[in-house]
Amino acid sequence: ITKRVQFSCEVELISTFANEEYDRTAQEVAKLTYNDMFELLTLKSEFRRQMEELRNEQLATNEYSDEESNNSTT
Repeated sequence: ITKRVQFSCEVELISTFANEEYDRTAQEVAKLTYNDMFELLTLKSEFRRQMEELRNEQLATNEYSDEESNNSTT
């Protein structure tokens, strides 16, 4: 499997707050409970499974398209 990254050529400028107007003080990080960690790991597992299903569907669609184009040229 080859992974690729593509960046958009369109540039969008967005106005934000000036340093004096924007509070950038660090926030205290909350510790994760066992249930929080379990939920994160469950979500990660579900996302991985869904991505694998989407990838398999895409491969199947691409293979079907390739077969159709080969059949139409012969």
